[in-house]
Amino acid sequence: MKIMRRAGIEAAKLAVVLWFVSVFAFLALRLTPGDPAVLLLGPQAGRPDAAETLARLRTEMGLDQPWPVQYGIWLGDILRGDFGVSSRSGVAVVELVAGAVPPTLFLILGAVLIAVPLSIIFGMAAAYFRNGIVDRAVRLVTTLAIAIPAVWLGLFLIIIFSVTLDILPSGGFTSPFDDFGEFFIQMILPVTTLAIFLGGVLTRFVYAEASDVLRQDYMRTALAMGISTPRRVFVYAMRNAVTPMITIVGVQIGALVGGAVLVEAVFGLGGIGQLLLSSVLNRDYQVVQGAVLLTTIVVLLVGYLADLAYRLVDPRITE
Repeated sequence: MKIMRRAGIEAAKLAVVLWFVSVFAFLALRLTPGDPAVLLLGPQAGRPDAAETLARLRTEMGLDQPWPVQYGIWLGDILRGDFGVSSRSGVAVVELVAGAVPPTLFLILGAVLIAVPLSIIFGMAAAYFRNGIVDRAVRLVTTLAIAIPAVWLGLFLIIIFSVTLDILPSGGFTSPFDDFGEFFIQMILPVTTLAIFLGGVLTRFVYAEASDVLRQDYMRTALAMGISTPRRVFVYAMRNAVTPMITIVGVQIGALVGGAVLVEAVFGLGGIGQLLLSSVLNRDYQVVQGAVLLTTIVVLLVGYLADLAYRLVDPRITE
């Protein structure tokens, strides 16, 4: 019952957060200089006879209404499942976002699948050999992994593996359902770029948790009982040190989405990041609002499910 009550409270909090995000997404572009109707019309907007056309465009886009009215109409459409249509391409926002999801999804999923097991191995090793050469090496590498900007790292990998060695492509995206081999090769560099950052964060977390666990009384008792080192470290200690990672990975998904925007731009993957960037530059209100809101829903939902899973695995935290 405690878990269900807690889940209900967290769901209510998510609803409030989504409302604030919707307000922010609505106001963000409207507070920036420029007229979307002028951008949409292009060079013809400067002609003397363009005033009537601009007025018609503003009416069609709802820009002639006060902001509260525009927001109310937009939010009502969202609640009915209508995220609108792109003012530039005329394509439904949901369709545009759905087409941009696969590159971003595979990028983040690949980074998680690589970073999680490696962070557990290196974090546990550094904690076990605390203050030794392994500990110092892992801490140095993780510090660099967290500190180096994704853009620089991506460009560095392109220079080394695409330009100098010419063994990996510098960009592009092919669906794994069309050509898995090409997809795998194209995703090596972008996934590595994102996984390095995530691995640095998670390794630091596992290291801190494992260092604390290894100092607990029950670990000293296990040593006194003659339990082997591999069993003590990789069964008892690792289980307690790694369990909290469920929540951390869920939280880091949000950071990965932000990092994916930069990585996609560097490697030309054509995912959510590039869709948002081009839509912001073109002042395409409907696409930006819909993409931001849909992405936020997914990120919050993943974090919510991760937190719920952690509470189910370790019910003590609900007490």
